[in-house]
Amino acid sequence: MSPSFLQVYDCLRKKGPAQVRSSKGTRYSVEAAITQKGEREGENVIIASPASGQVRIHQDCWGNDITCQRTRTGGIYNGPYSIWDWYRENCDSGNEG
Repeated sequence: MSPSFLQVYDCLRKKGPAQVRSSKGTRYSVEAAITQKGEREGENVIIASPASGQVRIHQDCWGNDITCQRTRTGGIYNGPYSIWDWYRENCDSGNEG
């Protein structure tokens, strides 16, 4: 079972940013933040940043290939070193230190 949004968010706050790679080889820096403006102001968000731009993933769209803003997630979930891999190495119970 994959970790929840809040589990990954909390881990990113403690031990991030994460460096992950998509199935197409794109490298992303992934971090936890709080939305500063707009209709989602004050909400937790996970931000995946490739070389340029960023993908913002909110709790209600966590784990989907498309974000709530209809943007592709960039494959952070399914690459050779995904956000799941990073989470398992850094925050899965028994591995925290």
